[in-house]
Amino acid sequence: GIEDEPMSGPPESARPTTLGEWPGGYIHSIEIRTLPGHAPGHGRAWIRPRHPLVSPGPFSDLARLIGVADTSNGIATRVEPGPGGYAFPNVDLQLHLYREPHGEWLGLQNSVSFGSDGIGLTSTVLCDLTGPFGRAEQILTLRSLS
Repeated sequence: GIEDEPMSGPPESARPTTLGEWPGGYIHSIEIRTLPGHAPGHGRAWIRPRHPLVSPGPFSDLARLIGVADTSNGIATRVEPGPGGYAFPNVDLQLHLYREPHGEWLGLQNSVSFGSDGIGLTSTVLCDLTGPFGRAEQILTLRSLS
């Protein structure tokens, strides 16, 4: 059986948010809704793209959800990003799926850890509306911008 916990509520029960700490067009291209328990370093959010991955033409739920999975590193920042704060880009993204995802919403339950040497890790349980379907792991490099 699956031991990863499902999301605590559907996207409709979550609070819309903008992740205003992030500049640029990408953040405006996705819809984000946070759930109770969402806190710095421990994210609980539903996300979905606002625009088709490619136009025209249909694409799979897998392609839609994987297209926004990289967002996990930025949904629950532990430190202030940007000038005067920090940069913490992920240098890789590994996805481990134990079933095919379905639907337009991607649930992200993540935990962000930083080591004392500037290396970090974002670990995420990936969910759709029926429950967990995999995990994402992102190695981070943490650098002061001040």
